[in-house]
Amino acid sequence: MKPASLVLLLSLVSATPVLAGPPTALVEDVTGRSAGVEPFGYVQPGQVIRLGAHDWLVLSYLNSCTRERIQGGTVIVGRDQSEVQSGIVERNSVPCDTGRLQLTAEIASQSAGAVFRSLRSDQTSSSGR
Repeated sequence: MKPASLVLLLSLVSATPVLAGPPTALVEDVTGRSAGVEPFGYVQPGQVIRLGAHDWLVLSYLNSCTRERIQGGTVIVGRDQSEVQSGIVERNSVPCDTGRLQLTAEIASQSAGAVFRSLRSDQTSSSGR
């Protein structure tokens, strides 16, 4: 490999954000389309979420039992809590047992879940139904 190609490759790798490790938080709720995440989805450390000024996001951290409601700004997901720039964050501790959050194969075979999402972008009907 030529030195110029190696330098270009290294610069691309170092400029790419690294999402490290398993999911660290659950997205409980989100408004607006700018965030790029959906309710009941997981986020990873290092993930960047950009919120519009009136958009908000609710994250529940799996390891720290921290719940955050964030309005606007840029959110950088951490391992135990988020770093929020130019936004408002409200944090609370919620009761949880972090040791029991791991899903074992035995429990997984006895569990099920479903998420229902509308295929329509307009949730309200003009006929009032």
